Amino acid sequence: GSTGGGQPLQLFSGVGASIDLAIAQASTALSRRVYFSHAELVLVGEEMARAGLTPVLDFIVRYPKIRTNVYLIYVPGLAQQVLPVPERLEEAVVSEMVGLLKNAERIPYSDPQRAFEFLRVLLRDGQEPFLAVMRATAPLEVSLPELKQVLESGQQSKGQEEGVGQGKSSGGGQQEETKVLTVAGTAAFEKDKLAGIMDAHETRGYLWFTGKVKNAIIAVHDPGHPKAALSMLVTRAQTKITPVIKGDKISFQVEVNTEGDISSQNTTTNLNTPEMLRKLNNAIAGAIKEEMERALQKMQSFGTDLVGFGAILYRKNPKLFAKLHKKWPEIFRTLKVDITVQAEIRRTGQQSNVPPGYH
Repeated sequence: GSTGGGQPLQLFSGVGASIDLAIAQASTALSRRVYFSHAELVLVGEEMARAGLTPVLDFIVRYPKIRTNVYLIYVPGLAQQVLPVPERLEEAVVSEMVGLLKNAERIPYSDPQRAFEFLRVLLRDGQEPFLAVMRATAPLEVSLPELKQVLESGQQSKGQEEGVGQGKSSGGGQQEETKVLTVAGTAAFEKDKLAGIMDAHETRGYLWFTGKVKNAIIAVHDPGHPKAALSMLVTRAQTKITPVIKGDKISFQVEVNTEGDISSQNTTTNLNTPEMLRKLNNAIAGAIKEEMERALQKMQSFGTDLVGFGAILYRKNPKLFAKLHKKWPEIFRTLKVDITVQAEIRRTGQQSNVPPGYH
């Protein structure tokens, strides 16, 4: 990006039978040598992802001046469409992207992967790799009317999967001027090929399996006012996955223990009673379990074991997994997984002496 009065971003394209040939072809239009030592991310478009990422990974590993800790990011459609986005905080679009990715690591709606992490899982039996998803979308003030319409029609899940608010302009031919970058969701891969996309909430459900949930906010109905909501900020989460082998039948037990504090409440319900805390803990545990079951269902529909149940089975019983590893994707599609969630509210944020009128 430029820091002077010129264009903040210039795009140069090249075509070739391989990535290095495409770079060489693009270099014919450059007055400077292409230098990758400071590259921080690699964007992968949909066509490349479906064909297979082996050429990209091969280039990253072989090229001596590009680091394997670059972020590897999936972009639906053409990768270049996320570059000319004017609505950003940082002057350089790459700085904006890296900032988004680092922030996404603290928010459980995505799990940005670096090239070496993708490679490590790709080479591991019993687990499939994934990438974070970056999009150029319409900001909330543009997408909200459309999103509201979808919510009122009871099609929220369908709308999220089809990309509601993914850049539809309010008119006037100014679509590009209202785009912002977002990082949310997961691109699931079967080996090096794209298998499908998980939305933000399915991604958080997956992250519960891996124990990577940080700073999650879980919203549930207020036990005293069913039409109102309150939310818990997760402060601790721990997951244990245990394989259960009975003869030729394999299943898994997943135990999640989480703690948190009430982060918002819009009613006067006294939450400091044992009965209210019990109801609240059960409601939060139920919401987490529902997220996990939804994520598991999506992964099984793809046949992509992102959690690594197969790798866990290998550590438990290497000989058994050696017999199953070739057909593990098919086994995973119908794998029985029992999920148990225990949630505990540590702090309600309310005064111990509830003022008169609070009930």
